[in-house]
Amino acid sequence: MFVEKSSENTAKDDAAKYDSAKYDSAKYNERSFSTLIRALRLSQGYFSFILVNCNSLVLRQQIVDRLQATCAVKPRQLFLPESATTLYRTIAAEIDGEQPPALMLLGLESVQAIDRLLVSTNLLCSEFSKTFSFPLVFWVTDELLRKIIRIAPDLYNRMTTIRFISP
Repeated sequence: MFVEKSSENTAKDDAAKYDSAKYDSAKYNERSFSTLIRALRLSQGYFSFILVNCNSLVLRQQIVDRLQATCAVKPRQLFLPESATTLYRTIAAEIDGEQPPALMLLGLESVQAIDRLLVSTNLLCSEFSKTFSFPLVFWVTDELLRKIIRIAPDLYNRMTTIRFISP
């Protein structure tokens, strides 16, 4: 037998689900933040690929700001230009021989030749660890994550993945 809920109950149920999801996402994101800090701390002096999956640009900026304010490891930010075609050369030019505590790559979703950039990065995976001694943090959306898995599987297999979810 099908019983239809009244609109009043449905609205209350939806609000309760939303509040619960918001609370759950906050707890989940707090654990993810702790994992990210731990990954950055444990990678000091060593090269590692860290993939941070976050679909919300607002949430991403909040996390980046919080990292800068609270984390002992102050990651440097690199906003990739739309015209970037190789990640290795772009990073080498940006750091100019310096070894920052960590480097966060932002703007990957805006790179016009993203397929080319991912293929070249996939081919040069082992070169990164020979040259760089700091964690490299990729900020990606779900769409870009699927692309990395498909186009650059070797790169993806070397990455530590951390996910943040929007409330």
